[in-house]
Amino acid sequence: MTEYLKAMINPVTFSAAFRLGTPLLIGLSGYCFSNKVGILNIALESFMMISAFFSLLGSYLFLNQYIGALFGILSGIVLSIIYGILVFHLGANGLITGVGFNLSGWGLTTMLLVAIFKTRGAANVDASYFASIDIPFLRNIPFISDVFNNQTILVYISPMLILISYFVMYKTPFGLRARGIGLNSKAAETAGIRVIRYQWVSMIVSGATMGLSGAFISLNTIALFSENMTSGRGFLVLASAMVGKGNPIISMLVAYVFSYFEALTFTWSSFPINTQLIQMLPYVAVLIVLFVTNFKNIKNAGDIDQ
Repeated sequence: MTEYLKAMINPVTFSAAFRLGTPLLIGLSGYCFSNKVGILNIALESFMMISAFFSLLGSYLFLNQYIGALFGILSGIVLSIIYGILVFHLGANGLITGVGFNLSGWGLTTMLLVAIFKTRGAANVDASYFASIDIPFLRNIPFISDVFNNQTILVYISPMLILISYFVMYKTPFGLRARGIGLNSKAAETAGIRVIRYQWVSMIVSGATMGLSGAFISLNTIALFSENMTSGRGFLVLASAMVGKGNPIISMLVAYVFSYFEALTFTWSSFPINTQLIQMLPYVAVLIVLFVTNFKNIKNAGDIDQ
């Protein structure tokens, strides 16, 4: 038992959690706005997966990881536009549309993997990727160096994106109106706010950040794409935003809880414990967090005096 506890506070675990939280934070920096204006987009998983593929493709074609990231961002924006047209203007059910996107995402990327890279399962190609950065002033600081040093630029950028998102949401007129729409869209319309415009902007911003999140998945320290490589991270973005009620800071903390338990799946994998039980950790964490944060609502639901 001592070994398990030591692994939980090992700097390697915290370093992995810091890194694994990056795609969640990047996605949250945009999706929190969609959450605030009342858009429940369960298609985030497909946004991330398809963007991961096109990021690898862009980096492979131009041998530049930043162009690859741009490919990912653009693909996320295109997907958000398609989703927005279907839901906002054609009256499609958002839930059904999201399921369709997620099912199509896996199939589309698998088909393109075979058609372009002539392989099935995974493609480790000769493309540029984001390399680790050594920060000199962190080298000699115990624990801090082990956790925060030698990460890639996207890892360092992700908390900054959350802070920018928080500032825009709570310190600007755009954020005020977006939050007002989420509280009461009819009242916002009565006040002269063009609800559909804010929904579109929020949708496109979330598509762009999910696209960058996908770029991190396929281009972080190695240029690789494999089938279903996002492994439910899109749903973790959705769950984090729901628990945090669209507040970027709170959602970030929730995302780090999820990434910490995901990191434990690696540090505990060397111990004599069932592999399937270890792999359940991140998803059990999601259920526990959702239950704890909604316990008050569950308790009140059974109150006959309501």
